[in-house]
Amino acid sequence: MNDIYVASTWKRLFAQLIDQVFLLACYLPFGVLFYRVWFTDGEVEISLFQLIMLFLVPALYETVSLMLISATPGKWLLGLKVVPADDPSKELLYTQCVLRPLTSRLTFFFSWAIYALAFFRYDRTHLSDWVAETRVVQFSPRPNRPTIRRVVGTLLILSYAYEGMLFSSRVINEINWNTGKADLRALVQISDMEDVSMDLGEELGEE
Repeated sequence: MNDIYVASTWKRLFAQLIDQVFLLACYLPFGVLFYRVWFTDGEVEISLFQLIMLFLVPALYETVSLMLISATPGKWLLGLKVVPADDPSKELLYTQCVLRPLTSRLTFFFSWAIYALAFFRYDRTHLSDWVAETRVVQFSPRPNRPTIRRVVGTLLILSYAYEGMLFSSRVINEINWNTGKADLRALVQISDMEDVSMDLGEELGEE
């Protein structure tokens, strides 16, 4: 088996950017709704079922990718792979392919704080890896060894957790629980405000 190394921070960041491009195609079924948000002025109603499906699109994308190639397309293109934590030579179990993406959806409540936990680990694993018992590796040597960064990790966890809880409470308050619907335009505006403050958070914390 090839030697394995903790995946590069920059490779994982660029892999995430590549995956965002691929993810755009996964949102095509919701294209009409987003068209109305961007090119009309009225309220754009979305059902709770549609909202849940929008929320799960990244998890479905990652689950299918892990089952097929043990990586997302972005990670695969940059030579990264998701492997079982106990034995990288083994194939991922279907449960691991499902648990890792689903756990990542906790970013809805805690933002990228779940990834910032990786700063306390030499192998840069985080909550999703711990639940699914996985880790991300590369097969080419790193220029330096990962180090534990407790101060940075603590600050990121506190700030991102606060932002995540604030964001999720805003989204939940926008839902009309009596009708089971929400205004997609308002939700997009909330997401845009959060994106400004969390541009690089996901992969920075994950690394």
